[in-house]
Formats: sequence, C-alpha cells, structure tokens
Amino acid sequence: MNQGIALVTGASSGIGRATAELLAQNGYYVFAIARRKYRLEQIRSERIEPIILDVTDDEAVRKAIGYVISTKSRIDLLVNNAGISQLGAVECVPLEAARYQLEVNLFGYARFMQAVLPHMRNQKSGCIVNIVSVLSRISVPGFGWYSASKYAIEALTDAVRGEVMEFGIDVVLIAPGLIKTEFVPKEFRLLETISHPPEYKNLLSGMRNLVADEPEAPGPELIAKAVLDAATASPPVRHALPLDSKMSVIARWLLGARIFAWAVRLQMKFSR
Repeated sequence: MNQGIALVTGASSGIGRATAELLAQNGYYVFAIARRKYRLEQIRSERIEPIILDVTDDEAVRKAIGYVISTKSRIDLLVNNAGISQLGAVECVPLEAARYQLEVNLFGYARFMQAVLPHMRNQKSGCIVNIVSVLSRISVPGFGWYSASKYAIEALTDAVRGEVMEFGIDVVLIAPGLIKTEFVPKEFRLLETISHPPEYKNLLSGMRNLVADEPEAPGPELIAKAVLDAATASPPVRHALPLDSKMSVIARWLLGARIFAWAVRLQMKFSR
C-alpha cells in the first residue's frame, strides 16, 4: 500500500498537532502547516515535515501545494483546521477584526481546497476534512462573529461535497464542542482587545460561564481520532463531538430558536 500524504493546517498546537501526530503514527507522511516555526519544529520527525506559512497568503499556499506535489506526487488528505476566534458582542467587534476572522477561518479553508482539489481530481481520490465547531449550528451570545465564520464553512463544505463526490473525493465536517486546548484562553485574550460599554457586563461574564467546564473537557486526541476515522473509512458527512455537542445540536432542533436562546441565557446566568 502506498504511503498516504496528508496536509494539516493549524498544526502547531491543539487539535492540529494531535491530528498530525496521530496520522504520522498511522502511516501517513504529514505536512504540518502553521505560522509558528518553533512549535512546528517540536513535532518534526521522519513522518512529519513542517511548512511555515500564513493561511491568508495566497502565494504561500500555492507554493506549499506545489512543493508537496513536486516531492510526493499526490495529496490524499487535507485537514483544514487553522482558525481564530474573535469573541465579543456583534455591535462592538470592529468590522476589520470580523473580516480578518473570515479571512482566516473561511477563506483560509477555501484557499487550501482550491489548491488541492485539482490534484485530487487527477488522481481520482482524496479526502478533505474541515474542522468547524458545534457553534456552526448553535450560535450563542458573544460568539456571533466566530459562529458566522463556521456557519459559512459548513455551507461551503456542503456545496463542495456535492461538486466532487463523482471524482472519488470525500468531504467531511467535524464539529468539536468544548475541547481542552490552548484555544479557549487565546480567544478570551483576544476578547480583551474589544471595548464594550457597561451594558454588556452580563454578557462578558456569561461568556466565561459557557466555557467554565473547559479544564474537564476531553483533549484534542478525541478529534484527531475522528479525523483518522474519516480518512480511513467510509465517513459520515458530519461529526459533532463530544457527546454533549451532539446533544446541544439536537436540543436546538427540538426546542426551536426562542426557547433554546432562553436556555442558553439561563446557562450564562443572564439577569433580565
């Protein structure tokens, strides 16, 4: 069996790093992609090769894919994972910050899909795994711009799946809920850069209540295993993990928008 060739974006930490390492342990040659060279060098091995780039750089993405094809001749798996989370009330987040989040989270995924799909079509095989979020189905107060970027990825992914399935290419969504990584502390540090009027005091404290269980959440290995399963089996088109994430999506569907919004506010301990 030929060695599988995988690309993993956002591979310097968290879900991306766990995924790169698990794929390498299971026979893939992995190109680990991120901006932080010193973090990528920590996972360099015979099966993991770092590529330093910013997913918002069109030319860098094209060059990276060209390098992979010139050295390995094929791409079997793309894991789109790189992303940021700009939290804050929709009213308060500057549009420049909102646009940058879409540039990373949405167009970053699109750049890599556009770059790898011609090669996957030619080889008549391949798998694309787009990491989204449970918040791509259940938008909650304070997470609106982040959810918007993830909703957009879902829509784009569903369209791509229908466009390429006849070419032997699988396209899968994996929607993590609360996972213990560096992501939650980072997003709250970024939130501190956004100015909010006093009226949003309850919102800001309530957002932290929503993620209060993060220290007890499962680690990124859970999502890495789901990626490996998607790449090596006939995958369902969408996973929501862990179990509480699946239950949240079901609850949103069963309760409807108004009651679900009330339940979320109750969990955030909003006062009316």
